[in-house]
Amino acid sequence: MSQSPPPRVIDLFSGAGGFSLGFQAAGCHIDAAVDKDEAAGRTFRENFGRLQADSAPLVFCGDDADLSKFDMERLVTGGRPDILIGGPPCQGFSRVGRAKLDDLNDEGYADDPRNELFRRFLDIAELWRPAAVVMENVPGMLSFDGRNVAHEVVSEMAGRGYIAGYAVLNAVWYGVPQYRDRLFFVGIREDRGIKPSMPAATHRAALPAGYSLPLTGVQFDFPFAAPYGELPVVLEAADFPATTVADALEDLPVVDYHLESQNDATAMGRDARAPLPYRFSPRSMFARLMRTWPSLAASSAPADHVIRHTPRDYEIFRAMRPGDRYPAALAIARRRFEDELRLLAVDGRAPLPETAEYRELQRRFIPPYPHDKFVDKWRKLVPEQPSWTVTAHLAKDTYSHIHYDDVQARCISAREAARLQSFPDAFAFTGNMGERFSQIGNAVPPLLSWAVACPLLEALGHEPQHPPWRIIA
Repeated sequence: MSQSPPPRVIDLFSGAGGFSLGFQAAGCHIDAAVDKDEAAGRTFRENFGRLQADSAPLVFCGDDADLSKFDMERLVTGGRPDILIGGPPCQGFSRVGRAKLDDLNDEGYADDPRNELFRRFLDIAELWRPAAVVMENVPGMLSFDGRNVAHEVVSEMAGRGYIAGYAVLNAVWYGVPQYRDRLFFVGIREDRGIKPSMPAATHRAALPAGYSLPLTGVQFDFPFAAPYGELPVVLEAADFPATTVADALEDLPVVDYHLESQNDATAMGRDARAPLPYRFSPRSMFARLMRTWPSLAASSAPADHVIRHTPRDYEIFRAMRPGDRYPAALAIARRRFEDELRLLAVDGRAPLPETAEYRELQRRFIPPYPHDKFVDKWRKLVPEQPSWTVTAHLAKDTYSHIHYDDVQARCISAREAARLQSFPDAFAFTGNMGERFSQIGNAVPPLLSWAVACPLLEALGHEPQHPPWRIIA
Protein backbone atom coordinates (compact mmCIF):
# COMPACT_ATOMS: atom_id res chain seq x y z
CA MET A 1 0.00 0.00 0.00
CA SER A 2 1.10 3.56 -0.68
CA GLN A 3 0.89 6.48 1.72
CA SER A 4 1.55 9.18 -0.84
CA PRO A 5 0.23 11.22 -2.38
CA PRO A 6 -2.66 11.52 0.08
CA PRO A 7 -6.17 11.08 -1.33
CA ARG A 8 -7.73 14.42 -2.23
CA VAL A 9 -11.14 15.22 -0.74
CA ILE A 10 -13.83 17.81 -1.46
CA ASP A 11 -16.55 18.35 1.15
CA LEU A 12 -20.01 19.58 0.05
CA PHE A 13 -22.44 20.89 2.69
CA SER A 14 -19.34 20.97 4.86
CA GLY A 15 -20.55 22.97 7.86
CA ALA A 16 -17.77 23.72 10.31
CA GLY A 17 -15.71 20.77 9.12
CA GLY A 18 -16.36 17.73 11.31
CA PHE A 19 -16.61 15.37 8.32
CA SER A 20 -13.42 16.74 6.75
CA LEU A 21 -11.57 16.70 10.07
CA GLY A 22 -11.99 12.94 10.38
CA PHE A 23 -10.86 12.28 6.80
CA GLN A 24 -7.89 14.61 7.24
CA ALA A 25 -6.84 12.78 10.42
CA ALA A 26 -7.07 9.46 8.54
CA GLY A 27 -4.53 10.75 6.00
CA CYS A 28 -6.45 12.69 3.36
CA HIS A 29 -5.83 16.15 1.98
CA ILE A 30 -8.86 18.45 1.99
CA ASP A 31 -8.90 20.35 -1.28
CA ALA A 32 -12.08 22.37 -0.94
CA ALA A 33 -15.31 22.83 1.00
CA VAL A 34 -18.71 24.38 0.25
CA ASP A 35 -21.43 25.50 2.68
CA LYS A 36 -24.11 28.19 2.62
CA ASP A 37 -23.52 29.16 6.26
CA GLU A 38 -21.09 32.10 6.41
CA ALA A 39 -20.03 31.50 10.03
CA ALA A 40 -19.48 27.79 9.40
CA GLY A 41 -17.40 28.64 6.33
CA ARG A 42 -15.22 30.98 8.37
CA THR A 43 -14.73 28.27 10.99
CA PHE A 44 -13.71 25.80 8.30
CA ARG A 45 -11.33 28.25 6.64
CA GLU A 46 -9.59 29.30 9.86
CA ASN A 47 -9.09 25.79 11.26
CA PHE A 48 -8.07 24.04 8.07
CA GLY A 49 -5.77 26.95 7.29
CA ARG A 50 -3.83 25.77 10.36
CA LEU A 51 -4.28 22.05 9.75
CA GLN A 52 -2.96 22.37 6.18
CA ALA A 53 -0.83 25.47 6.47
CA ASP A 54 1.12 24.80 3.26
CA SER A 55 -1.94 24.01 1.15
CA ALA A 56 -5.09 25.40 2.73
CA PRO A 57 -8.35 24.25 1.14
CA LEU A 58 -10.53 26.51 -0.96
CA VAL A 59 -13.64 27.38 1.05
CA PHE A 60 -16.79 28.76 -0.57
CA CYS A 61 -19.62 29.95 1.66
CA GLY A 62 -22.66 32.21 1.54
CA ASP A 63 -23.78 33.16 -1.97
CA ASP A 64 -20.76 31.42 -3.50
CA ALA A 65 -22.02 28.12 -2.07
CA ASP A 66 -25.29 27.98 -4.02
CA LEU A 67 -24.78 24.62 -5.73
CA SER A 68 -27.56 25.27 -8.22
CA LYS A 69 -25.49 28.15 -9.69
CA PHE A 70 -21.98 27.22 -8.66
CA ASP A 71 -19.28 26.85 -11.30
CA MET A 72 -18.00 23.51 -10.07
CA GLU A 73 -14.78 23.85 -12.05
CA ARG A 74 -13.55 26.39 -9.48
CA LEU A 75 -13.34 23.57 -6.96
CA VAL A 76 -11.17 21.28 -9.08
CA THR A 77 -8.40 23.56 -10.30
CA GLY A 78 -5.87 20.98 -9.11
CA GLY A 79 -7.67 18.02 -10.66
CA ARG A 80 -10.69 15.94 -9.79
CA PRO A 81 -11.01 14.78 -6.17
CA ASP A 82 -10.36 11.19 -5.19
CA ILE A 83 -13.18 11.25 -2.64
CA LEU A 84 -16.33 13.37 -2.45
CA ILE A 85 -17.92 13.66 1.00
CA GLY A 86 -20.91 15.59 2.28
CA GLY A 87 -23.93 15.77 4.55
CA PRO A 88 -26.85 17.40 2.69
CA PRO A 89 -29.32 19.17 5.04
CA CYS A 90 -31.60 16.58 6.60
CA GLN A 91 -34.43 18.48 8.34
CA GLY A 92 -37.04 17.02 6.01
CA PHE A 93 -35.91 13.47 6.74
CA SER A 94 -35.44 13.93 10.48
CA ARG A 95 -38.13 12.19 12.52
CA VAL A 96 -37.84 14.93 15.15
CA GLY A 97 -38.54 17.75 12.69
CA ARG A 98 -41.42 16.26 10.72
CA ALA A 99 -44.28 17.49 12.92
CA LYS A 100 -42.75 20.97 13.08
CA LEU A 101 -42.40 21.12 9.29
CA ASP A 102 -46.01 20.04 8.89
CA ASP A 103 -47.04 22.93 11.16
CA LEU A 104 -44.89 25.52 9.41
CA ASN A 105 -45.90 25.01 5.78
CA ASP A 106 -48.73 23.67 3.66
CA GLU A 107 -46.59 21.08 1.90
CA GLY A 108 -45.31 19.42 5.09
CA TYR A 109 -42.12 17.44 5.57
CA ALA A 110 -42.59 15.22 2.52
CA ASP A 111 -42.27 18.18 0.15
CA ASP A 112 -39.48 20.04 1.94
CA PRO A 113 -37.14 21.14 -0.91
CA ARG A 114 -34.12 20.13 1.17
CA ASN A 115 -35.17 16.51 0.66
CA GLU A 116 -33.79 16.70 -2.87
CA LEU A 117 -30.34 18.07 -2.05
CA PHE A 118 -28.85 14.58 -1.92
CA ARG A 119 -29.51 14.40 -5.67
CA ARG A 120 -27.41 17.53 -6.19
CA PHE A 121 -24.62 15.75 -4.34
CA LEU A 122 -25.01 12.75 -6.68
CA ASP A 123 -25.11 15.03 -9.75
CA ILE A 124 -21.73 16.44 -8.77
CA ALA A 125 -20.38 12.94 -8.15
CA GLU A 126 -21.47 11.99 -11.66
CA LEU A 127 -19.81 15.14 -13.05
CA TRP A 128 -16.46 14.59 -11.30
CA ARG A 129 -16.38 10.78 -11.15
CA PRO A 130 -14.26 10.53 -7.96
CA ALA A 131 -13.01 7.11 -6.94
CA ALA A 132 -15.36 7.14 -3.96
CA VAL A 133 -18.27 9.08 -2.48
CA VAL A 134 -19.40 9.21 1.15
CA MET A 135 -22.66 10.85 2.20
CA GLU A 136 -24.10 11.28 5.70
CA ASN A 137 -27.73 11.78 6.67
CA VAL A 138 -30.31 10.76 9.27
CA PRO A 139 -31.87 7.30 9.79
CA GLY A 140 -35.26 8.86 9.02
CA MET A 141 -34.36 8.22 5.37
CA LEU A 142 -35.06 4.53 5.99
CA SER A 143 -38.77 5.22 6.43
CA PHE A 144 -39.95 8.44 4.85
CA ASP A 145 -43.51 9.01 3.61
CA GLY A 146 -43.84 5.28 2.97
CA ARG A 147 -40.49 4.95 1.18
CA ASN A 148 -37.02 3.69 1.97
CA VAL A 149 -35.15 6.70 0.58
CA ALA A 150 -31.82 5.17 1.63
CA HIS A 151 -32.36 2.37 -0.86
CA GLU A 152 -33.27 4.92 -3.51
CA VAL A 153 -29.99 6.78 -2.83
CA VAL A 154 -27.77 3.72 -3.31
CA SER A 155 -29.85 2.70 -6.33
CA GLU A 156 -29.11 6.10 -7.87
CA MET A 157 -25.44 5.75 -6.93
CA ALA A 158 -25.40 2.42 -8.78
CA GLY A 159 -27.08 4.03 -11.77
CA ARG A 160 -24.31 6.62 -11.85
CA GLY A 161 -21.56 4.01 -11.86
CA TYR A 162 -20.85 3.22 -8.18
CA ILE A 163 -20.92 0.02 -6.17
CA ALA A 164 -22.69 1.38 -3.13
CA GLY A 165 -24.03 0.51 0.28
CA TYR A 166 -25.40 2.11 3.42
CA ALA A 167 -25.55 1.45 7.16
CA VAL A 168 -26.70 3.09 10.37
CA LEU A 169 -23.69 3.87 12.56
CA ASN A 170 -23.83 5.12 16.13
CA ALA A 171 -21.06 7.51 17.12
CA VAL A 172 -20.71 5.87 20.55
CA TRP A 173 -19.29 2.72 18.89
CA TYR A 174 -16.29 4.71 17.67
CA GLY A 175 -15.22 6.50 20.85
CA VAL A 176 -17.53 9.53 20.66
CA PRO A 177 -19.02 10.23 24.15
CA GLN A 178 -22.52 10.46 22.72
CA TYR A 179 -25.35 8.27 21.49
CA ARG A 180 -25.88 9.58 17.97
CA ASP A 181 -27.09 7.42 15.11
CA ARG A 182 -26.50 8.49 11.54
CA LEU A 183 -26.92 6.93 8.14
CA PHE A 184 -23.78 6.64 6.00
CA PHE A 185 -23.65 5.89 2.28
CA VAL A 186 -20.40 4.75 0.70
CA GLY A 187 -19.93 4.25 -3.03
CA ILE A 188 -16.80 3.09 -4.87
CA ARG A 189 -16.56 3.68 -8.62
CA GLU A 190 -17.47 0.45 -10.36
CA ASP A 191 -14.29 0.23 -12.44
CA ARG A 192 -12.41 -0.37 -9.15
CA GLY A 193 -14.40 -3.57 -8.66
CA ILE A 194 -14.48 -3.14 -4.86
CA LYS A 195 -17.47 -3.47 -2.57
CA PRO A 196 -17.49 -0.84 0.20
CA SER A 197 -17.52 -1.77 3.88
CA MET A 198 -18.38 -0.11 7.17
CA PRO A 199 -15.97 0.23 10.11
CA ALA A 200 -16.11 -2.33 12.88
CA ALA A 201 -17.00 -0.89 16.28
CA THR A 202 -14.10 -0.12 18.62
CA HIS A 203 -16.19 0.72 21.71
CA ARG A 204 -18.90 -1.30 23.46
CA ALA A 205 -22.29 0.28 24.24
CA ALA A 206 -25.84 -0.97 24.53
CA LEU A 207 -28.11 1.59 22.89
CA PRO A 208 -31.01 3.18 24.78
CA ALA A 209 -34.51 2.94 23.35
CA GLY A 210 -35.10 5.09 20.30
CA TYR A 211 -31.75 4.58 18.56
CA SER A 212 -31.45 2.54 15.35
CA LEU A 213 -29.64 -0.77 15.04
CA PRO A 214 -27.67 -1.66 11.91
CA LEU A 215 -27.57 -4.91 9.99
CA THR A 216 -24.98 -7.04 11.81
CA GLY A 217 -25.27 -10.43 10.05
CA VAL A 218 -23.37 -11.57 6.98
CA GLN A 219 -25.00 -10.98 3.61
CA PHE A 220 -24.47 -13.40 0.74
CA ASP A 221 -23.50 -11.93 -2.62
CA PHE A 222 -25.12 -13.28 -5.77
CA PRO A 223 -23.81 -12.52 -9.26
CA PHE A 224 -27.24 -11.32 -10.41
CA ALA A 225 -27.79 -8.97 -7.45
CA ALA A 226 -27.80 -5.19 -7.86
CA PRO A 227 -24.46 -3.55 -6.87
CA TYR A 228 -25.93 -1.81 -3.84
CA GLY A 229 -27.69 -2.48 -0.53
CA GLU A 230 -27.39 -2.40 3.25
CA LEU A 231 -23.92 -3.18 4.62
CA PRO A 232 -23.28 -5.12 7.85
CA VAL A 233 -21.55 -3.56 10.86
CA VAL A 234 -19.39 -5.66 13.21
CA LEU A 235 -20.17 -4.80 16.84
CA GLU A 236 -19.00 -7.87 18.77
CA ALA A 237 -15.24 -7.30 18.50
CA ALA A 238 -15.19 -3.89 20.25
CA ASP A 239 -12.22 -3.67 22.65
CA PHE A 240 -13.05 -0.57 24.73
CA PRO A 241 -15.91 0.55 26.96
CA ALA A 242 -17.96 3.49 25.73
CA THR A 243 -16.51 6.93 26.37
CA THR A 244 -18.54 8.59 29.12
CA VAL A 245 -19.49 12.20 29.77
CA ALA A 246 -16.99 12.30 32.65
CA ASP A 247 -14.24 10.88 30.40
CA ALA A 248 -14.98 13.72 28.01
CA LEU A 249 -15.45 16.69 30.33
CA GLU A 250 -13.82 16.17 33.73
CA ASP A 251 -10.45 17.74 32.88
CA LEU A 252 -11.95 20.94 31.45
CA PRO A 253 -11.74 24.14 33.52
CA VAL A 254 -14.42 24.78 36.12
CA VAL A 255 -16.84 27.52 35.02
CA ASP A 256 -18.43 29.16 38.04
CA TYR A 257 -18.04 32.89 37.45
CA HIS A 258 -21.76 33.07 36.64
CA LEU A 259 -22.42 32.32 40.33
CA GLU A 260 -20.38 35.29 41.58
CA SER A 261 -23.19 37.71 40.83
CA GLN A 262 -26.85 37.36 40.02
CA ASN A 263 -26.34 40.37 37.76
CA ASP A 264 -26.44 38.72 34.34
CA ALA A 265 -24.60 41.57 32.61
CA THR A 266 -21.72 41.31 35.08
CA ALA A 267 -21.43 37.58 34.60
CA MET A 268 -21.56 37.80 30.81
CA GLY A 269 -18.76 40.34 30.87
CA ARG A 270 -16.49 37.68 32.35
CA ASP A 271 -16.75 35.59 29.17
CA ALA A 272 -14.09 37.77 27.57
CA ARG A 273 -11.47 36.97 30.20
CA ALA A 274 -8.31 35.00 29.38
CA PRO A 275 -8.76 31.25 28.74
CA LEU A 276 -8.68 29.12 31.88
CA PRO A 277 -6.12 26.34 32.36
CA TYR A 278 -7.14 22.70 32.44
CA ARG A 279 -8.09 21.26 35.84
CA PHE A 280 -5.61 18.38 35.63
CA SER A 281 -3.82 16.09 33.20
CA PRO A 282 -6.17 14.05 31.02
CA ARG A 283 -7.24 10.78 32.61
CA SER A 284 -8.92 9.23 29.58
CA MET A 285 -7.56 8.35 26.16
CA PHE A 286 -10.35 10.47 24.70
CA ALA A 287 -9.31 13.60 26.66
CA ARG A 288 -5.67 13.10 25.61
CA LEU A 289 -6.73 12.96 21.97
CA MET A 290 -8.83 16.12 22.36
CA ARG A 291 -5.70 17.97 23.51
CA THR A 292 -3.28 16.45 20.98
CA TRP A 293 -5.20 15.99 17.74
CA PRO A 294 -3.05 15.13 14.67
CA SER A 295 -1.76 18.18 12.77
CA LEU A 296 -3.00 20.61 15.43
CA ALA A 297 -0.75 22.20 18.02
CA ALA A 298 -1.26 20.74 21.50
CA SER A 299 -3.87 22.75 23.39
CA SER A 300 -2.76 24.62 26.51
CA ALA A 301 -6.24 26.02 27.19
CA PRO A 302 -9.55 25.10 25.53
CA ALA A 303 -11.20 27.57 23.17
CA ASP A 304 -14.91 28.48 23.33
CA HIS A 305 -15.39 27.43 26.97
CA VAL A 306 -18.26 29.89 27.46
CA ILE A 307 -21.83 29.43 28.65
CA ARG A 308 -25.27 30.98 28.51
CA HIS A 309 -26.39 32.77 31.66
CA THR A 310 -29.74 31.84 33.23
CA PRO A 311 -29.75 33.16 36.83
CA ARG A 312 -33.28 31.91 37.57
CA ASP A 313 -32.20 28.32 37.03
CA TYR A 314 -28.86 27.86 38.81
CA GLU A 315 -30.37 26.48 42.01
CA ILE A 316 -32.69 24.23 40.01
CA PHE A 317 -29.68 22.80 38.16
CA ARG A 318 -27.93 22.22 41.47
CA ALA A 319 -30.87 20.31 42.96
CA MET A 320 -31.50 18.11 39.91
CA ARG A 321 -30.12 14.58 39.93
CA PRO A 322 -28.19 13.16 36.95
CA GLY A 323 -30.70 12.00 34.37
CA ASP A 324 -33.52 14.23 35.67
CA ARG A 325 -35.71 15.81 33.00
CA TYR A 326 -37.99 18.83 32.87
CA PRO A 327 -40.82 17.51 35.09
CA ALA A 328 -38.31 17.03 37.93
CA ALA A 329 -36.85 20.50 37.32
CA LEU A 330 -40.32 22.03 37.37
CA ALA A 331 -41.14 20.31 40.67
CA ILE A 332 -37.93 21.72 42.19
CA ALA A 333 -38.80 25.20 40.93
CA ARG A 334 -42.29 25.04 42.42
CA ARG A 335 -40.93 23.92 45.80
CA ARG A 336 -38.50 26.84 45.79
CA PHE A 337 -41.36 29.21 44.95
CA GLU A 338 -43.47 27.86 47.82
CA ASP A 339 -40.50 28.18 50.19
CA GLU A 340 -40.07 31.80 49.16
CA LEU A 341 -43.76 32.50 49.77
CA ARG A 342 -43.49 31.06 53.28
CA LEU A 343 -40.44 33.20 54.06
CA LEU A 344 -42.19 36.33 52.84
CA ALA A 345 -45.29 35.44 54.85
CA VAL A 346 -43.32 35.50 58.12
CA ASP A 347 -43.25 39.30 58.08
CA GLY A 348 -46.40 39.78 56.04
CA ARG A 349 -44.79 40.47 52.64
CA ALA A 350 -46.19 37.51 50.68
CA PRO A 351 -48.10 38.76 47.61
CA LEU A 352 -51.68 37.65 47.12
CA PRO A 353 -52.49 35.18 44.31
CA GLU A 354 -53.68 36.65 41.01
CA THR A 355 -51.80 39.92 41.64
CA ALA A 356 -49.05 41.31 39.42
CA GLU A 357 -46.57 40.93 42.31
CA TYR A 358 -47.46 37.25 42.67
CA ARG A 359 -46.99 36.60 38.93
CA GLU A 360 -43.65 38.43 38.96
CA LEU A 361 -42.46 36.27 41.85
CA GLN A 362 -43.51 33.16 39.95
CA ARG A 363 -41.45 34.28 36.94
CA ARG A 364 -38.40 34.63 39.18
CA PHE A 365 -38.63 30.97 40.22
CA ILE A 366 -40.66 28.87 37.78
CA PRO A 367 -39.84 28.21 34.10
CA PRO A 368 -42.80 28.92 31.79
CA TYR A 369 -42.93 25.64 29.83
CA PRO A 370 -45.75 23.10 30.33
CA HIS A 371 -44.45 19.89 31.89
CA ASP A 372 -46.37 17.56 29.55
CA LYS A 373 -45.04 19.01 26.27
CA PHE A 374 -41.40 19.62 27.14
CA VAL A 375 -40.33 16.46 28.99
CA ASP A 376 -36.87 16.47 27.37
CA LYS A 377 -36.43 20.24 27.19
CA TRP A 378 -34.32 20.05 30.36
CA ARG A 379 -32.07 17.09 31.10
CA LYS A 380 -29.07 16.68 33.39
CA LEU A 381 -26.11 14.71 32.08
CA VAL A 382 -25.13 11.41 33.70
CA PRO A 383 -21.34 11.38 34.21
CA GLU A 384 -20.94 7.58 34.07
CA GLN A 385 -22.74 7.27 30.72
CA PRO A 386 -22.38 8.70 27.21
CA SER A 387 -24.44 11.79 26.47
CA TRP A 388 -27.65 11.71 24.48
CA THR A 389 -27.54 13.32 21.05
CA VAL A 390 -26.08 16.81 20.76
CA THR A 391 -28.36 18.70 18.36
CA ALA A 392 -28.35 22.03 16.56
CA HIS A 393 -31.17 23.15 18.91
CA LEU A 394 -28.36 24.16 21.29
CA ALA A 395 -28.24 27.29 19.14
CA LYS A 396 -31.52 28.34 20.84
CA ASP A 397 -30.92 27.06 24.37
CA THR A 398 -28.75 24.51 26.16
CA TYR A 399 -31.20 23.14 28.73
CA SER A 400 -31.11 19.71 27.04
CA HIS A 401 -27.54 19.26 28.32
CA ILE A 402 -27.19 20.45 31.93
CA HIS A 403 -23.73 19.84 33.41
CA TYR A 404 -23.62 17.00 35.94
CA ASP A 405 -21.47 19.00 38.40
CA ASP A 406 -23.76 20.48 41.08
CA VAL A 407 -21.09 22.98 42.12
CA GLN A 408 -20.96 24.56 38.67
CA ALA A 409 -24.79 24.61 38.40
CA ARG A 410 -25.08 25.46 34.70
CA CYS A 411 -25.68 24.15 31.19
CA ILE A 412 -22.75 22.95 29.11
CA SER A 413 -20.39 25.36 27.42
CA ALA A 414 -19.74 25.51 23.70
CA ARG A 415 -16.43 23.70 24.28
CA GLU A 416 -18.14 20.96 26.25
CA ALA A 417 -20.65 20.49 23.43
CA ALA A 418 -17.69 20.31 21.04
CA ARG A 419 -16.02 17.68 23.26
CA LEU A 420 -19.22 15.60 23.24
CA GLN A 421 -19.05 15.80 19.44
CA SER A 422 -15.32 14.87 19.53
CA PHE A 423 -13.97 18.19 18.19
CA PRO A 424 -10.44 18.75 19.52
CA ASP A 425 -9.82 21.63 21.91
CA ALA A 426 -7.64 23.55 19.46
CA PHE A 427 -10.47 23.62 16.91
CA ALA A 428 -12.08 27.04 17.47
CA PHE A 429 -15.50 28.16 16.24
CA THR A 430 -16.45 31.55 14.81
CA GLY A 431 -19.62 33.60 15.09
CA ASN A 432 -21.85 34.45 18.02
CA MET A 433 -22.70 31.86 20.68
CA GLY A 434 -25.79 30.62 18.87
CA GLU A 435 -23.86 30.20 15.62
CA ARG A 436 -21.13 28.28 17.41
CA PHE A 437 -23.59 25.91 19.07
CA SER A 438 -25.37 25.43 15.73
CA GLN A 439 -22.12 24.54 13.96
CA ILE A 440 -21.27 22.02 16.68
CA GLY A 441 -24.70 20.38 16.75
CA ASN A 442 -24.95 20.12 12.95
CA ALA A 443 -21.53 18.52 12.50
CA VAL A 444 -20.53 14.96 11.74
CA PRO A 445 -18.51 13.93 14.82
CA PRO A 446 -14.87 13.91 13.67
CA LEU A 447 -14.12 10.58 15.38
CA LEU A 448 -17.05 8.94 13.58
CA SER A 449 -15.85 10.40 10.29
CA TRP A 450 -12.31 9.15 11.03
CA ALA A 451 -13.67 5.64 11.58
CA VAL A 452 -15.62 5.71 8.29
CA ALA A 453 -12.58 6.97 6.37
CA CYS A 454 -10.20 4.17 7.40
CA PRO A 455 -11.74 1.12 5.65
CA LEU A 456 -12.46 3.25 2.58
CA LEU A 457 -8.83 4.35 2.30
CA GLU A 458 -7.70 0.75 2.69
CA ALA A 459 -10.09 -0.32 -0.07
CA LEU A 460 -8.63 2.38 -2.34
CA GLY A 461 -5.07 1.18 -1.71
CA HIS A 462 -3.90 3.67 0.93
CA GLU A 463 -2.58 3.08 4.43
CA PRO A 464 -4.79 5.13 6.78
CA GLN A 465 -3.78 6.67 10.06
CA HIS A 466 -5.99 4.97 12.64
CA PRO A 467 -7.41 6.51 15.82
CA PRO A 468 -5.20 5.76 18.86
CA TRP A 469 -7.37 2.93 20.23
CA ARG A 470 -7.15 1.04 16.97
CA ILE A 471 -3.36 1.18 17.24
CA ILE A 472 -3.40 0.02 20.87
CA ALA A 473 -5.87 -2.77 20.18
